[in-house]
Amino acid sequence: MIAIITTLLIYYMSSNNLITLLIAIEILLLTVTLKLIHIGGYYDDVYGTIFSLIILILAGAESAIGLSLLVAYYRLRGSIGHKI
Repeated sequence: MIAIITTLLIYYMSSNNLITLLIAIEILLLTVTLKLIHIGGYYDDVYGTIFSLIILILAGAESAIGLSLLVAYYRLRGSIGHKI
């Protein structure tokens, strides 16, 4: 249910702005991380927490690279909009 709501949120937020699309992708990754932590706690397993830490590290790297690419694109073109 959470994944369906998050997918609808991504579709709604990504109407014409790439920054909101990056934010929506981050929300989706945090939703997956939350589910991994919950499942790992339910089964008393440490691997869910380890995988969630890896996902958080990769999400931070994705945000940094994505925002730096958007800044470079904005300096080159002057706008950040896109067409779907």
